[in-house]
Amino acid sequence: MKKFIILMSLVVAGALLLSGCAAGGVKANDLIYRGEVTSISEDGSILVTQVPGHNYGQASILFHVSDTIAKELGDSLVVGAFVEVHYDGRLTRSLPAQGTASSVTVIASYSDGIVQNGTILSVTPGKDGYSISLLPLGEEKKDDLSNTITLTVHMFALEGLKGEDLVEGLKVSAVTSGIAALSLPPIMPVVALLPYTE
Repeated sequence: MKKFIILMSLVVAGALLLSGCAAGGVKANDLIYRGEVTSISEDGSILVTQVPGHNYGQASILFHVSDTIAKELGDSLVVGAFVEVHYDGRLTRSLPAQGTASSVTVIASYSDGIVQNGTILSVTPGKDGYSISLLPLGEEKKDDLSNTITLTVHMFALEGLKGEDLVEGLKVSAVTSGIAALSLPPIMPVVALLPYTE
């Protein structure tokens, strides 16, 4: 039953990601910026602000979004949504910095709880990835582990990490799909697992 719940969570997460993705012209050397859409301009530009857990070098970036991408995203692109933006790395020196999005993926229509920052308690390798027990930062470990989260991490979700880096005590930032299985501890599929940075 547990495997079925995990599998269904991954299927739903994949469907949500595909439904909220506007590809445009993504290139292999594009950079990624993830965060919350804090405003949308009349011209369709979006101000994206990073959330605590992984430092992308800029607190906020104003991304210019093509009409094609905006049309493909439709109503899924809203203020408060958590997005992943691909861009060529070129930014203006303005405040906030400005760049042009090659693609925008709406990971969730909200940003609360999407990023899970914590310390790895245990790692169980599987066929296609890992099951990780995560203790949220600032929490004290309880005997019954009731305050932990189980992350299902596919190998392609590792960013800046390798399998051998996943050890007890490592602080990580997990970008999740926002979907959690109704279990204790909750099980969440991971879109990207990164080293935790202030």
